[in-house]
Amino acid sequence: MKEGNMNLKRHNPRRQLIVVAWCTFITCVLAGCSSGGANDQGELFIKVLDAPANYQEINIVVDRVSIHRTGSTPDVGWTVVSTTSSGKFNLLHLLNGRNLQLVLNKVAVGTYDQIKLNYGACTIMADDLEQSLQQDSSIQSGNTILYGFQVVEGQQVQLTLDFDAYRSVLKNGELYMFKPHIRVQNTLLSGSIAGSVLDSGRTVVPAAIVTYTGIDTVRTASELPYGSFQLSDLPEGIYSVAVVPESPFLEADTINNIKVVRRLQTNLGAIHLQYRK
Repeated sequence: MKEGNMNLKRHNPRRQLIVVAWCTFITCVLAGCSSGGANDQGELFIKVLDAPANYQEINIVVDRVSIHRTGSTPDVGWTVVSTTSSGKFNLLHLLNGRNLQLVLNKVAVGTYDQIKLNYGACTIMADDLEQSLQQDSSIQSGNTILYGFQVVEGQQVQLTLDFDAYRSVLKNGELYMFKPHIRVQNTLLSGSIAGSVLDSGRTVVPAAIVTYTGIDTVRTASELPYGSFQLSDLPEGIYSVAVVPESPFLEADTINNIKVVRRLQTNLGAIHLQYRK
C-alpha cells in the first residue's frame, strides 16, 4: 500500500507540460495576445470640408463609413469604421478651413483601396424652402470612393473628403438630386493657400476663388468681415488661383506660380481687384 502511494507521487513531466501549455493559452486569451491585438492596429482620421454652392443649406447625414481591404472581392473585405450617425450637418458651413470630424477609430494595419459612405435622410434649403435631397441611384447602396491608403501600426492616417457642393446637387424638375463629387486627399501631405479680396479702394469684395488639382476643381469664397479665404488640403505643387468677383463692375484676376508645400500655408495677402473702365 505504501509502495502504491509512493508511485502516485512520482514526478510526471508529460502532465506538467500539458498543464503549462494550457495555462499559457488561457493567459494569452485573457490578456488579448492574439494576432489581431492592439499591436496590429493604426488609427484612421477622416474629416469633411466643402466648396460653396448657390443654396442656403445642404444638410447631409452620414449613417455609416466603411473601408475596403485591397485584394478582397467587392462584396467582402469591408470594415465599418463609423456607425454613429453624424447628425445633420450643413456642408455649406465647411468653408475656408472649417471642417467636420467624420471618423476617428482604430483599424487593422494593411492597405485599403475604397471608402464607402452610407447616407441618411438629407435635405436642402433653397428659396427659403427645405425639402428632401433625393439620393441618386448610384449611391443608394453606398457612395463608394476609390482611394488607396495604408494603415501602419501605431500611426495615424489622416484623410480629407472635400465635397464639391456645386457639382454634387442636381435639379431635376422640382426635385433636387444628390450625386456626390468628392476629392480625397492625404491631409498630412497637404498645404493651403490663403488671402483676402478687396477692391482698389480697400473695400471687402465678395468673390469666388478657384484653383485646380489634377482634374478636380477646388473652390471657396471670400467671407466677411475681412474678405478672407482659404483653399485647404491641396497636394504639393504649383498653382494658379482665379479670383472672380460677384460684382460685374470689377475685373477678375488670376495669380500664377503659387507654390504649395505640405503642412504649410501660402499667404497671398490682399488681392486688389480693379474696376472695369
